[in-house]
Amino acid sequence: MSFAESEVLLIGMNVIPQFQLHVERFVRWHALLTGFDLAVALAAGWNVWEWRGERELAVMGGLALAVFLLVLAAQFPYWKIHPFTLIHGASGWKLLQGHRQEDLAEVRGMRLPGQLVVLAVTSKGRVVLPVSADISPTAWRELRTRLAL
Repeated sequence: MSFAESEVLLIGMNVIPQFQLHVERFVRWHALLTGFDLAVALAAGWNVWEWRGERELAVMGGLALAVFLLVLAAQFPYWKIHPFTLIHGASGWKLLQGHRQEDLAEVRGMRLPGQLVVLAVTSKGRVVLPVSADISPTAWRELRTRLAL
């Protein structure tokens, strides 16, 4: 799924290691999104089940469907994730996606079960970059260290 490389850059008298991580599989990320969708669908179904036989069933069913569709619409950008490479070195964080390279600002990390989600801001807006835990343990520890998790 991924690879990690460490290089050493000499800048003046300081030695700054460079870290590079390539991610191209997002099975766990899509499973997490699907699980959330199923939880929202279950809540909508339970809501309709509880209101069956009542006059307000149509209103509550419509509300439950609207909430489910809003969740799907909010998740849409996160389903369209493409392979990426994260680079961290002396010049900060960089993101490579396809032939495009962007500088990342305000990089943070968030741990989820089996996932590490990198949250950052680019000149175009925010980005959410999921990294699965099935990368090498060394790369996993290095990424967590650099994100201070």
